[in-house]
Amino acid sequence: MKQNKTITINQVADEIVSMIFENGSFMSATIKFKEPCFLLDSLCDLRIRPIELKDGCGWQFKYGSKCINYAAGKGKELLGGLILNEALDQAHIMTAEQDYHCRIGRKGTILVSRSKKQLNREVNTEHNHQKDHPLTRKNFDLLLRVLGIKDEQNNLKPSMSAKYRQVNQFLRMIDAAWDECAALNRIKDTDQQQHVTVVDVGCGKAYLSFAVKGYLEATRNVKINFIGIDRNPKVIQSCTRMAETLGWSDSMNFVAEDIATFKPQTNLDIVLSLHACDTDTDEALAFGVEHGAKLILSAPCCQHELQKTIGSNGKNKAILRNGILKERLADILTDAFRAQILRAVGYRTSVFEFIEPEATARNIMIRAIRINRHGTGMAINEYQDLIDDWGCIPYLATRLIPTHPELEYSPTSNK
Repeated sequence: MKQNKTITINQVADEIVSMIFENGSFMSATIKFKEPCFLLDSLCDLRIRPIELKDGCGWQFKYGSKCINYAAGKGKELLGGLILNEALDQAHIMTAEQDYHCRIGRKGTILVSRSKKQLNREVNTEHNHQKDHPLTRKNFDLLLRVLGIKDEQNNLKPSMSAKYRQVNQFLRMIDAAWDECAALNRIKDTDQQQHVTVVDVGCGKAYLSFAVKGYLEATRNVKINFIGIDRNPKVIQSCTRMAETLGWSDSMNFVAEDIATFKPQTNLDIVLSLHACDTDTDEALAFGVEHGAKLILSAPCCQHELQKTIGSNGKNKAILRNGILKERLADILTDAFRAQILRAVGYRTSVFEFIEPEATARNIMIRAIRINRHGTGMAINEYQDLIDDWGCIPYLATRLIPTHPELEYSPTSNK
């Protein structure tokens, strides 16, 4: 992504609006803001796509669970105002001819890149069409049968519909994260097939990991070398049999071992950790950081460690004296610490909902993409402020301090 010193936010707004509303080959847009704004009451992505309405063309704005359709005039006015008046973070616009990426740096620098011309893309404008699931873009029938999501007639099993939605949602996250890594020159599209190493920590039955391998190999020019790690020998045996059935034994290796003792024999690209309990999530995050993973995706599960160390006195006594509030606060604080520590050691980090809340109570996803530089002083100071405010040091920090001494706690008076 190249910085253009002469480009202004007004020019960015004009170009994005033009690509979306005036380009007949517009396909989709994903736009992110640094802070919640009047339309987006949380930091969810704003997604836009063209649709056919009864009275002509329209544009569908989707953010979180909300979905509104606009005609061109209203859509232009709304989007242009958002880009000019809110804190734009980044935008990805896809047309049938090319991709456009824009990112606003910390100091307001504007970085823009445009892909080479693309061919054979089709614009889908059907309204209320069958949802575009990643697993419908190629023939994944064998994979879905092996995972037990489809039956022998290739029909989706009713009992597995929630798992099917979860897998598709996760693949959408992988798609978006892959594109952002590419924009940051971390994973590049090349003419030669890349070899990408993916490690799933606490892989369990590895539904999502099998889907990630199959999907990325089918849709990106990559060969996935996969390592699944779990303490349970029985699930490791089951996963190994599924890999054999799919003919993937040469590129999928499942290991019955604790992540704390596992030593990979190769560099890592992507580390996954999905619903690892308590400090197992921290071990997985530390593993990814220590081995230089370019992308980390982690969905935490139960979180008890920090709850034990937060005192019930001081200025937060009114909250912490209530057991249920203390428990829920500890969950939020644990993930806040995790995200901030990842920022402090050089990752661009975001926290968002993984799947619809009714599907699971453990619905947080932490996404971290490694960037060139070490964590900024601001990120480290914000991490230190969390410690000052809550009087506790999280487990992830103690794990990483030997390799990242910047995480060593320094009292405010010494800053």
